[in-house]
Parts: sequence; structure tokens; C-alpha cells
Amino acid sequence: MEKEKRVYANDVKKGPVFLQGWVHELRDLAKIKFLLLRDVSGVVQCIVKDEKLFSEFSKITLESVISIKGTAKEAVVKSPEVTNNKVEVEINEIELISKADALPITVVEKGITTDLSKRLDYRFLDLRKPKNLAIFKVRSEVNRALREFFHENNFIEMQTPKLVGAGAEGGATMFAFDYFGKKAFLSQSQQLYKQMLNIAGFDKVYEIGPSFRAEKSHTTRHLTEFTHIDVEFSFIKDEDDIFKLQEKLLVYVLEHVKKSCAKELALLNVEIDVPKIPFPRMTYKECLKLLGGKAKEIGQEEEKKLGEMIKGKFKTEVFFITKMPKKDVKFYCMLDGDAARYGDLEYKGNEISSGGQREHRHDILVKQIKDQKLNPKDFEYYTEPFKYGAPPHGGFGMGCDRLVQFILNLSNVREAVLFPRDTERLLP
Repeated sequence: MEKEKRVYANDVKKGPVFLQGWVHELRDLAKIKFLLLRDVSGVVQCIVKDEKLFSEFSKITLESVISIKGTAKEAVVKSPEVTNNKVEVEINEIELISKADALPITVVEKGITTDLSKRLDYRFLDLRKPKNLAIFKVRSEVNRALREFFHENNFIEMQTPKLVGAGAEGGATMFAFDYFGKKAFLSQSQQLYKQMLNIAGFDKVYEIGPSFRAEKSHTTRHLTEFTHIDVEFSFIKDEDDIFKLQEKLLVYVLEHVKKSCAKELALLNVEIDVPKIPFPRMTYKECLKLLGGKAKEIGQEEEKKLGEMIKGKFKTEVFFITKMPKKDVKFYCMLDGDAARYGDLEYKGNEISSGGQREHRHDILVKQIKDQKLNPKDFEYYTEPFKYGAPPHGGFGMGCDRLVQFILNLSNVREAVLFPRDTERLLP
């Protein structure tokens, strides 16, 4: 077939047309044949009326890659599977480029639900589903919005090492490996490096990149490899400066996705409610009191209950849990009595980020390491930069995967990751 300028399914208009894509569906009605052609833009219906093409049509299987030349006319039958319902294409020429074998999982799930684990085994097929494509179009726009927000607010993007000699979050959840005879680890977070850059005078920095946690968690929101949105900036007054930035960031992202992903959100049956600033703030102690005094700490179940309570009380799906207990924070957090200048951002009953003010005074930082029964010598790689002039600073870490999961109301964070990694999965 002589190549012409390719037209995408959703862009087809009346007249001659050349299409390439995958066979989404086949219907054989004896004297007339139908196929739905799918590409990255959507799905369009194609018809074979010429009996000379019936033999070619019979060779085609579901998910085969084909080329089509034809004439687009006004659509007579409108199908729910079709995204371009204005036209249908009467096929003049058809070429089978790559024939697909029998499928191990279905791409068109009509009344069929395939187990997530099996779907992930055949992720390359699973991702062909229009709804999955929509998820990752939304994710792409989330990343675009994040970078636009940081650029507009004068942040410098950083790329920090993923092979490290020590970790900021503790050795128990680190992936260790041999590095030319030395013990090395995969990075748990950008914590040390983003603080170093603040001490270096970069003022405002962020990174969107991978982090690794060797946590044996079997939940719907944990992964061993995840995409970290890590942010740090200098000369803050207190932790509320961190919370204010997170508010603006989340609202910016939600507004952008709502505006730019209308088709994808409709396909996924998602309506985005953009919250108003400021978000409610409740201390950890106030949250426990709101829960009725029975809860001693706030875990995943308590987060869900709090989310429902806050929504009923403040008519919003987002809020901050502030003044986290001293016992629950890392040594690098600035303390305020028996609490820390630290908080979690909760969205739809789930934590999507944690952050606050860091301790920038070297002597107090070392004391806090000792108070947590840790050896200061083990953390000299971390504390030494603070000897040479560190500004008051703070920041937060947000999970991009979780953010997408909760924006789109996905039941499992793995649905928001192209090729997820958990305790059992290293392939594909």
C-alpha cells in the first residue's frame, strides 16, 4: 500500500483518508464487515462492503496492526466504543502489517474482569485499553503541571544521585548492593541532596524522580519503586510556609488536569472538585480528639475516617494534619516542644505528602540524633554541611503515583504506574 499522510482516528473528516492502528473489534455480518480501528487518539468505525476485500478481512485478528485507505462518510450507526462518532470509513484498501496471535488477556473487556496480577503480566496488552491510555495521558499532564508550577515560582530543577552510600530514612528499608567492592544503596529520597542545595544557596529546588523503599508492604498504595516529587526552599518563617506552597501546588495541578483532560476524565468517569485555599489545618492531637479518643495513633483506617469527618465539617476533600508527634518524625525535623513542625497533606482520606521545617542548627541537629539513640558519627555525612552556614529551610515529599491514583479514584496505585515494582514483581 502506497503511503499517504496518516490521519488519526479522532481527526477523521469526510473524504479520502489513510489510517494506521490496531484492530479493536471485528464484526462479520456476511454481506458487510465492520472493524473498529484504534490508535493513540481514539477509535473510529470502518466498513468493508467490497466483496473483493472479504478474503483480506478474514485474515485479520483482534489487535492486529493494519493500514487502511478509504472514504470517510457521515456515520449511520453510532457505537459506544467509538470516540469519533461523526464519521465511518468505507474501506477501499486494507493491509495486514502485523497479525496478532490469540490474546492471553482481553483488551475489550465486555463483562469480563481480568485479575490485576495477570493484567500486569501482560502489561503491554493491558495498556492498549483506552481507559489505561487515558490514565497515562492524565499522568503526563500532572507532570507537566508540576513543572510549570515550579518554573513559575522560580524553583530550580535538580537531578540527584540514585546510587548512594547512605540513606536519610534508615537502613532497614534500603536496597543494598555491591559497588566496586563497597556497600551501596538505591536512594530512598532526595532529602540530603535537596538540603545541601539549600545550604549551597540555590534557595528553591525540586526533583521529580525515582525513589526506592525495601518495605514489605502489601497494600493498594505502596510500591518499592515510586516517583518522588521532592521540594525544598530556604528562608522560611515556619512550617506553614511549606503548607501554603503545597496548597497552591495541588490546586494548580487539579485545575490544569480538569481543563486539559476533559475527554480522559469523562472516559474514566471522574469529576475533579478543585478545593479552595486555605485548606483546613488540624493538629495531630485535635485529630485524635475528633476520632473520639479511642484511637492512639493515626493509621490508614483513621485517615479514611478523618477524611469523611473533614468533608462533612468543612466541605472539602483536603486538609493538613499538623504538629506531628515528636516520636513519629525523623531526627532532621525541627521540634516544637513534644511535637514537630511537620505535617501530612491528606487528600480523599489518604496521605499524599509529608513535610515541614527542618532543623538547620548544627548543634541541635546532632543532639536530636543522639536523642533518637543514634550514633552521630554515622550521620556526619549528613550533618557536616550544617557547620558552614545553613538557612532556615523546609520542604516536602509527595508521591506522584499516589497523587494520580487519588485524582482518578483508582483502587490500586499500580494502575497509575506503567510498569509497577512491588515485593513480588520485577517483570515486565
